Amino acid sequence: MFRTLGWALAALPVLAGDPGQWQWQPANFTWVKRVPAEAGAPANDQPARLAKEGLTAALASVRFSAEGKDTPLFAKDEVPVLAKILGEAFALAQPHEDLILLSTARRGGGLMASAQGVTARLFVKDGALNLLVHDTRQDFMDRYLVEGAKPSFTYGSRTAAAQVSLEAPGATPRRADWLAFPLAALQQAAPAVPAAAPVATVQPGAPAPVAAPVAAPAPPVRDAAFYAAQTERLRALKQLRDEHLITEAEYQAKREAILKTL
Repeated sequence: MFRTLGWALAALPVLAGDPGQWQWQPANFTWVKRVPAEAGAPANDQPARLAKEGLTAALASVRFSAEGKDTPLFAKDEVPVLAKILGEAFALAQPHEDLILLSTARRGGGLMASAQGVTARLFVKDGALNLLVHDTRQDFMDRYLVEGAKPSFTYGSRTAAAQVSLEAPGATPRRADWLAFPLAALQQAAPAVPAAAPVATVQPGAPAPVAAPVAAPAPPVRDAAFYAAQTERLRALKQLRDEHLITEAEYQAKREAILKTL
């Protein structure tokens, strides 16, 4: 069954504390990766021990403004998964690395909603967890299902602001798309984790280290469960039209998009 639209997949097997781990991927199109920091960025204060509870509270508190509405950035079922893998990733991240995040879900939109992605860059610096969001709702799933082409993602930047407006209680807005959460509420006293492998010094002018290649997302599986889900989407769409909650043009456009996925 194609599970990108849900959180039913268990986390992929990993070696906890393995300094060579570069990616955490609990579901298709949901991942956290260690990548080289942006060019010219000062060294980060990493590795860092961050409590899952603190990360959960921070992520759950982030909201964004869109079309006059104040909306949580993540759904409740996303937050615990992301907090867990971010905690593991920050325990291994090195000073010359950032973390990039993609989280894809329907977020309460129901059967008619397409899964959409949140993209962000994170790093620990100057006593704070920095969260830079590029996309709050990237709509790519229908096109991926129809064309099978792997989408591209942008994760936020220190130097280029995104068209995003964020807020969170207790966080400092360094830019509209950039929040800084004080580490005091995020850190934990815990036994030391295995030491990370020594990091080679990068000489001025030398190319930045490149993360190990990762596997592309698995292609969608169109089995009986998939077709049953699309049937329910079509029925719900027709009901919305019959009750005059959407226009005929909206109905035809969405119906065509669903049929193209079959």
